[in-house]
Amino acid sequence: MASSSKTAHFLPLPPLSLRAPPPVYRRPALITTYSHQPDRSIKHDDSSMAYYRPALIGSDLNYGFETKVERDEDEDEHLDGLCDALREVQESGQQAERKGGIVTWRGMITRLMVAPYEDREGWEMTAVALDGSVYIELHDPPHARAKRRKQLSAWARPTYMGYSFESFSTIPSQSEESKEDRPEGWGGDVNTNVQLKLILHELSDTNPESSVVRSAIGDIPLCLGGEVDCVRAEPGTPHPGLEKCVELKTNKVIENEKQEFTFHKKLLKHWTQSWLLGIPEIQVGFRDDAGILCAQRHFETEKIPRFIASIPSAYPPWTPNPCLHFLHAVLSLVLTHVLPTDPLIFRPPGSLSPKDPLPSATVWRFSFVPRRGCELYKVGEVGTENGRWGGILKEDYVRWRMR
Repeated sequence: MASSSKTAHFLPLPPLSLRAPPPVYRRPALITTYSHQPDRSIKHDDSSMAYYRPALIGSDLNYGFETKVERDEDEDEHLDGLCDALREVQESGQQAERKGGIVTWRGMITRLMVAPYEDREGWEMTAVALDGSVYIELHDPPHARAKRRKQLSAWARPTYMGYSFESFSTIPSQSEESKEDRPEGWGGDVNTNVQLKLILHELSDTNPESSVVRSAIGDIPLCLGGEVDCVRAEPGTPHPGLEKCVELKTNKVIENEKQEFTFHKKLLKHWTQSWLLGIPEIQVGFRDDAGILCAQRHFETEKIPRFIASIPSAYPPWTPNPCLHFLHAVLSLVLTHVLPTDPLIFRPPGSLSPKDPLPSATVWRFSFVPRRGCELYKVGEVGTENGRWGGILKEDYVRWRMR
């Protein structure tokens, strides 16, 4: 549904020269983990965790391309895994998310943060309020997914090389049957169904055992879910915590200044993804045009902005300040307008019986226009369709929240 000028709220991008101190982003703390299995089912454990080991220089990142298994992108999982994990945590007697904030995937916050430097691709996100939190997901209708698949088909092999690098760089927690014809260091055939997800909230920089800070970016609580590539630990040991997580990336070998500038700009997204989840290191594998791993480079996540600032140029490719200011501004706008439409404001929890129909969800959407800014508008009242409240959350999860 198109927005109208009477109900739309527009937020312009901050100037890239902005140097005012940004709102503080609190250090993330791990709430729980869960694992996607090869058939995409979920286990609330670390069974899909992988352990880091350096890939061997000379590894052929084309290996296994013909036998890869890819997740069915037509099956929209929405926020299901994140919501199921929060329910699991809450029912075990622990505290999950803080009310008055945002529940979403890391990818959504990443898109918001890099928006000041995104000059090509726009996006839309959908938001609904429930039980004191705002749930946000990507608005990804079938036609948009079909267009994206068509665009990405040309990049199928370079994309696969990223997954291949992960296999060469890890030992899976679930041992696979060894095959004699596999290359040295191969960690297992690529199956993008298999993932280990982290669920986090924010803590202060002091004692992580007791000092729960009720904010994430400034005064806005965040509850994030995101995938972790691997951890630095002895294979077979339990999850060692965020401080041992490792992000894996690939890039073409840099041969000129233009490619170097492009890589430095890509580091914005790499830094954002890792920094949001508290992942301390990124390992980048550099491959040639034939897909052979030629070199690796280690980056400490927290030092990347300083590295970018040290580049001898009048205009470094990016700085975190506009990103953090824009993130806080957009989330503030969303909370201001979306949170008051929570249906539980108007009815006490527990007043809904199992046979009662769910009240309609007030669905909101905000869209990003490159080089301009972000617009928030109300889509309207949406009931439960195909078992999803507002078209987003599973009906049984919503009923659990309302009870």
